[in-house]
Amino acid sequence: MKKSTINFKTIEPSEICNYISRNPKVILLDVRTKDEFEGRAEPRLGRLKNAINLPIQELEAKIALLAAYKEKEIIVYCSRSHRSPRASYILMQNGFKKVTNMAGGMSVMRDNSCKVQ
Repeated sequence: MKKSTINFKTIEPSEICNYISRNPKVILLDVRTKDEFEGRAEPRLGRLKNAINLPIQELEAKIALLAAYKEKEIIVYCSRSHRSPRASYILMQNGFKKVTNMAGGMSVMRDNSCKVQ
């Protein structure tokens, strides 16, 4: 698959909580480390409620764990949007159809209404 044929959408952190409330079936994929996800690493940025944690370092090896979500909408995020674009690309390469990257990541998210601290 050519890189140019892989395009994923982007959503701004300021829009995410409202979007989740309007689309409660959306899958939230946090690609940070387990310690970041569970708030044991600094900075503690919290996580989105009901998110699945699959660190980017393990994504390709464990992508089969996400197979049930191939046709569902997935929003991918990390702390600063360095890992999530790569994870979004990997998902698209592996046949996931509706992938959206959260731009900027948890570090720029100000709305806490859909977060777990």
